[in-house]
Amino acid sequence: MSDEMENKNSSPYPLSPIPYTLRSMFVRSFFIQAGWNYERSQNVGFAFALLPALRRVYGNTERYYAALLRHLELFNTQPYMAGFILGNVAKMEEKLAGAVSTTENEAEIRTLTGVKQALAQSFAAIGDRIFWGRLKPMTVQVCLIVWTLGGFYGWLFTSCQETPSLWLILAGPLSGAAAYSAFAVYWRWKGMQSGFECGGASNCGLEDLNWSRFIRRLSVAGFIFSLLIALVALGLFIAFNYTRLSGSELALRLGLLAGVLAAHRVARRLGRSVFFVIGLTLSVSLFLFWALKLKPFDFYL
Repeated sequence: MSDEMENKNSSPYPLSPIPYTLRSMFVRSFFIQAGWNYERSQNVGFAFALLPALRRVYGNTERYYAALLRHLELFNTQPYMAGFILGNVAKMEEKLAGAVSTTENEAEIRTLTGVKQALAQSFAAIGDRIFWGRLKPMTVQVCLIVWTLGGFYGWLFTSCQETPSLWLILAGPLSGAAAYSAFAVYWRWKGMQSGFECGGASNCGLEDLNWSRFIRRLSVAGFIFSLLIALVALGLFIAFNYTRLSGSELALRLGLLAGVLAAHRVARRLGRSVFFVIGLTLSVSLFLFWALKLKPFDFYL
């Protein structure tokens, strides 16, 4: 009896022993933004990525076309995290293909739609904070660190006469882009596997990691990178100017930098926005450079 029930609720063409299907979905997931539109966002890309699974479990039948139309409804999430939803939906479609009664079929479809939309919203919020909010700025930080370690200081001192090699110039942005891309590709594939393994659960993939702690750690890493760049830039500034400036001139330069940092902290504690701090800094800087008859770029760079 148990064997009969198991056969009843399983697809005649299961996905599980066909890793090629998941690999095909993984490759197609890179094009999930290609069909983006204002009406239904990523629906075309999502359906395109899911096609190998739908073809596998339904074949060329009316249920295949009905499933395809079902996934052309509104869909929008963070593209790098879409694998969690794709794997989950593929597994749910596999189970749905084994449903024989109309009532069971309709209930499974409602569950699939609800789980799909709930996960899309959850992973959109998580993915935006990880990739757009943390990792994108860190690609610039990695670029600056690579340039600094390679001896290219033109990004900080425009008057630097040394011409860096082309390889070093390219190494900076390429290192940042490679780190970002590796992270994105990993989560595309990891999400696909994870979603397929726990397919059908409304919290599928959300419990794979402590996402809040992971985001905090990325924030700490970004802060450390920023602090490292600031300390290196300050050290280079002192080293470049130590021998050609008098003590009072060097103190004036460092004093102005310290004043900007202090003004920023005071303004933030008083509840002022960062735009207020920028405006205040520009106003004071213009006045000081006018009063002291200094040229800003010659003064610092």
